[in-house]
Amino acid sequence: MGNLKSLCSVATILVAIAYFCFSGVVVADIALIKSICKQSQDYDFCMTSLGTDPRSETTDVRGLAMVSASLAVIQIQDTLGRIPDIIKQTTDPVAVRRLGVCENDYDGLLGNFQNAFRATSNNAFQDTVKFVRDGAKQVADCHDIFRKDGPIATSPIEGDDVKVFKLAELVLIAIYRLIPKI
Repeated sequence: MGNLKSLCSVATILVAIAYFCFSGVVVADIALIKSICKQSQDYDFCMTSLGTDPRSETTDVRGLAMVSASLAVIQIQDTLGRIPDIIKQTTDPVAVRRLGVCENDYDGLLGNFQNAFRATSNNAFQDTVKFVRDGAKQVADCHDIFRKDGPIATSPIEGDDVKVFKLAELVLIAIYRLIPKI
């Protein structure tokens, strides 16, 4: 299963690189990135994420959505890679159970953001919205599991949850610019 995830991750990154290298998109200026970031709840996070990613300099709004989705995939993979170590270091059985829920949620979350990336690549923007919303529900489930069914606790991956939420928001801000208004 881990090798399949790694293969999917490499494939996603290769598709992203091919897209950015060969698509001939219009160069995004800093004003476009700032306009996306001004709509976000965390301007500094957005500017740090999109504004410093070299792929953002050479893309359009659709590309910024793809950059945001790929950053989310990277964040999710990093979190999935750390959860087993966190579980090994945890002696509280309730926390171990909760982290198991999070691991399952993040596994599904990874698929949702990989699908969001592909949907955006294929101009299937309504599908992108669905995948990102479904992913946001999964990260919310992980986040909330530490507040129910036992003593309230702070998740050891709370910071990861917040980053994924913020990256999901960036995907949606860009995608909503691409969906025709009726």
